[in-house]
Amino acid sequence: MRRIARGLIAGTGALALVASVSACTDDADGGPDSSATASTGRISGPEDRLTVLSAGPVQAWDPQRITQRQDAGFASRTWMRTLTAYAPATDLAGQRKLAGDLASSTGKANKDATQWTFTLRKGVTWQDGSRVTCEDVRYGVARSFDADIPSSGYALTFLDIPKKKDGTSTYPGPLTKGGTSKASRRLINKAVECTDERTVVFHLDESVGNFDEVVSLPEFAPYKESHEDKDATHDAFSSGPYKLSNGWTPSSGGTWVRNTAWSQESDPLRTPGPSSILHKEGVEAKDAVETILDGEDGGRALALDPVPSVLGPALDEAGDSVQTVQVDGQVVDYLAVNTRSKAMRTTTVRRALADATDRAAYTQARGAASGTPTWSLLGSALPSAHESVVDNGPSGDAAQASKRLAEAKVRTPVKISVAYRGGGTMDEAMKALESGWEDAGFEVTLKALGDEYFTEIGARKVAEDYDVLWTNWGPDFPSASTVLPPLFDDRINLTKTSVGRDYGLFADDKVTKAMDKAAGESDDKKRADQWSAIDTGLLEDGVYIPLRQTRLTYAAGTEVTSLTGNPVYGGPPEIGLIGVSR
Repeated sequence: MRRIARGLIAGTGALALVASVSACTDDADGGPDSSATASTGRISGPEDRLTVLSAGPVQAWDPQRITQRQDAGFASRTWMRTLTAYAPATDLAGQRKLAGDLASSTGKANKDATQWTFTLRKGVTWQDGSRVTCEDVRYGVARSFDADIPSSGYALTFLDIPKKKDGTSTYPGPLTKGGTSKASRRLINKAVECTDERTVVFHLDESVGNFDEVVSLPEFAPYKESHEDKDATHDAFSSGPYKLSNGWTPSSGGTWVRNTAWSQESDPLRTPGPSSILHKEGVEAKDAVETILDGEDGGRALALDPVPSVLGPALDEAGDSVQTVQVDGQVVDYLAVNTRSKAMRTTTVRRALADATDRAAYTQARGAASGTPTWSLLGSALPSAHESVVDNGPSGDAAQASKRLAEAKVRTPVKISVAYRGGGTMDEAMKALESGWEDAGFEVTLKALGDEYFTEIGARKVAEDYDVLWTNWGPDFPSASTVLPPLFDDRINLTKTSVGRDYGLFADDKVTKAMDKAAGESDDKKRADQWSAIDTGLLEDGVYIPLRQTRLTYAAGTEVTSLTGNPVYGGPPEIGLIGVSR
């Protein structure tokens, strides 16, 4: 039976679209002399500085505690290295290209992908000059098992360590009582084996064909045991090109300066840009835009949070005094259809509802500039993204939906209840959907629930009361394995009291077997094709109805160079390319 990690961008977490990374103090430590790269046009030197602005708060810089994709992206480009990473690039094909980072390659799997071996690069050091070793990697992974560390949970999911009946691990982590006993050390040392100082071997309890992608997550970053301070959640002990000069102040920020212990020879993925990054936290999006337009050094400032759609006119009016970039966010709004409800238990009726769904009206109501109609949960950054399986446009086709209902030989209007999280733009957006559904032959009762929406509908007795439930999701990294199993694998979701994230109570043995096969496939193309086929089948069966993929706009001053968004990390600016001009 497959299990699933807690995930980086799940449900309510997926709604936190802002990149919560920022700073506050300056420092005279400017780093190396000026340099430039032909590929990005970045210029750096002792006098250049980039200012980044965000509302925050950053929950943690402790790698095992980083659970926001945007924070992971910033950390990965500045101070945190992982075994593998996605390369900085200006185009999507390059951005989703996985490469060795701490490791010299993307790893080697055994025949059934239950064992993965990575060799660390020579010359990789911490900011104090000490070497990064296999023991550091193992200790970092071990920390993720601690109950007080809210990691993404993939180590718990995949490592070959026995689990208790409730799904928790028999290994408590090194910070918990008993976590350093001989028995505990034996568990983690067997699962994460160090055959020498530079060789890491992961032993898994199931086939994981894309474990090379899994280890790109912060949860698998190294952590130096002698530097352990479980209360220092914002202590970014660097193995990358930048380090904090005087620490991090929550709600204020910090300053990133060059890490002189870092060497380009040991890090082919990163080319440092500005000599320092003044990282201001606690700056709301509106104030960030005003700073870029009017403030001191605004020309060299970058807003890490998406620009709210209400500020669109201000950007238009600013003209050439500001630059912007639009990028696909990876969070998708969708409808989970209750496959067990009396009204929606047949495929034909579910497909009729999908046919009548006016994605364009929904997107318009939520803010035309902040999203685009979509046809799948597999967003544009995923290799398994595929063509639409529907044969009508984004506005839906009520006439076609009516024909399907006639084919289903059901009494019309078909009465359905639809739950959604109320407030903001959602009320108007759901009313826009209601109009198209009723034209097709459905009688709709909309039910707006409160702020605890996801907790509420996660209870089985609540989810079973509705025929359709609104929700959303985004991937932890560009793989359908972080999308489809968490939402549609009944084995990891459905219990007598809970539906997990399977709000439509979907269960199908053929689908779960197909997901297991795709998860264990080591060939990238075959794996992507298998996930595409699974998703196509779910859509053709009307198991879910995709609505809208987020579309984000970011703003920067005119002296910021190579402004590019990166959908692989949820859409935020690609810090690995950005620089400032003089």
